[in-house]
Amino acid sequence: MADPLSITAGAVGIIVPALHGTRLLLEDLQQLKEAPKTVKRLVEDVHSVDTALKLLQSVEEREWGLLGAGIAEQSETTISSCTQACDLFRADLQRWTRHSEDGKLAWQDRANVGFFKQGQIKAMSEQLSNCKLTINSVVSIATLYSSVRHSHITEEVKKTISAKQTEVKGAITTADRQLVVLENRLEELNLSSDDDEAAGSRGGKTEALRQLEEEFKGVKASQKLLNELLSKSQEETVAKAAGNQSGLTTVTFGAHNSGFQAGNINGGVNGITFGRK
Repeated sequence: MADPLSITAGAVGIIVPALHGTRLLLEDLQQLKEAPKTVKRLVEDVHSVDTALKLLQSVEEREWGLLGAGIAEQSETTISSCTQACDLFRADLQRWTRHSEDGKLAWQDRANVGFFKQGQIKAMSEQLSNCKLTINSVVSIATLYSSVRHSHITEEVKKTISAKQTEVKGAITTADRQLVVLENRLEELNLSSDDDEAAGSRGGKTEALRQLEEEFKGVKASQKLLNELLSKSQEETVAKAAGNQSGLTTVTFGAHNSGFQAGNINGGVNGITFGRK
């Protein structure tokens, strides 16, 4: 098994900047007074991702170790993509609302955010929703591994495993459909002619392409992670993890390594430390 400390360090390390990024975007969105409904929905999506990241932050080292380096690495990629999307969208939002002051939208910016940039706002909302769904799936499987610690695979546990598999399969189906839609959108946008657009809107096409490409990259990463999670949610894999957890005992005697110490240990022994004088 990979070292849980190194796995956790990488996974947790990427969560902190992600939380920072979502909170900065949330602050900017909440400052917009009388914002369009799409922006208000986006606020809810950012809140949901923030909550999911906090739940992921609570996953313990042991569970990360059992999930393995593959899950940790794919989680980092997915979260990193979400953070990048938040940073880019925040920069776009600040540019779209550059005429506004104190959160009150100027008429030019209201038209921009409320009409012209609806495609980008919708794409961002979709990416956040996908990120939340994927992170929650990681937390769900980690919770499953934690719940079978020192226990046997009973009928009740089998039902839980089946339910978790259904959740992950549903998330995979959603990601698959989203990728098809995104591929079609990207193809349509790439085929559209700049000659048919006003010169001032060409930058808008570039923004839209970048947003869709970022979303596509994020969903692709999520798809790979979700398939990894599905393999980790198989009954035999969970049973093996439960056996690994119950069969290992960590014994530490600390600094008091003099004198006689005795005891009975049932099961395997791992991580014995006798300390030093």
